[in-house]
Amino acid sequence: MWKAFAVLYGLIFIFLPSLAFVSLPPEIARQLSSADRGLLHVGLLVEFAVTIGLFAYAFDLKIPPFSLWRPFSWLIAGWFLYTSLAEGWDFVALFVAPQPADESLLSGFLGLLVVLLLNYFGWLGVWRYAGRLRQQSAVMS
Repeated sequence: MWKAFAVLYGLIFIFLPSLAFVSLPPEIARQLSSADRGLLHVGLLVEFAVTIGLFAYAFDLKIPPFSLWRPFSWLIAGWFLYTSLAEGWDFVALFVAPQPADESLLSGFLGLLVVLLLNYFGWLGVWRYAGRLRQQSAVMS
């Protein structure tokens, strides 16, 4: 199951940002603040590292530096909590002020569900990978 999830996560990481950059209207892209651009770049870096960690866990790879993965798993826990809360806040805003005959409430709920599942299993894979590396280093010591 983890191999399929790692491949799916990698495909999402590759295609979703490219789709967002291609389909993002230039008017909106120009309106992004520098803080929003910074969060976008940080998010891309974190997702790239999570993808590496998931592949390492799923395919039993050894990716150095080995001592980095445990603190990184807690860092991404904070990042995923932030993104989950931001997505949840967007859903609550849709729920509080729904538009008549608008399906955005359903798509907002499905988007929130997908983000929560991807965030949880992404963190869990990296956290387990860090635990596996810690056990292997304890056995070797």
